[in-house]
Order: sequence, then C-alpha cells, then structure tokens
Amino acid sequence: MNLRFSKIDSATVATKGRALDHIGFEVKNLAAFCKKLEANGVKLTTPYREIPEEGIGLAFVTDPWGTGIELNEGLDKL
Repeated sequence: MNLRFSKIDSATVATKGRALDHIGFEVKNLAAFCKKLEANGVKLTTPYREIPEEGIGLAFVTDPWGTGIELNEGLDKL
C-alpha cells in the first residue's frame, strides 16, 4: 500500500459513497486507543463497539477533509 499526501488549494469532498469510501487500520488495544482519542478531543463518528460473533472491535473517525477512517481490532485473525 502506498499513501500519498500533498497540499491542494481547492476545496475537497468527502469520500463517503465515492470510489474510495473509507480507509482502515488494524489497531492493537482498540478500546484503550479510542478512549485516548476521545480524551484528546477526537470525535468518533461511530463509537467503539465489539462484534462478538466475528471476534472484532470497530470504531470510525472522519478526518478534517471528510475521509472515513475505520479503526479495527481482530480482522487480522479472520
């Protein structure tokens, strides 16, 4: 995977519903990480939750440009 970041001078549009709906990252100890994000003022767009039948944890945030970011724990074991 290659992520490229660059400055642009025009307005951006959110990714939801487009070719790139969101990006995701596997995070160890996701529940604690989400608490730390919230303590630092980050609003979770989907609060942390466990999905026991799949054995995963999941949360979402949205960056300032509207990109949905999935934070998950356990997908690497599926």
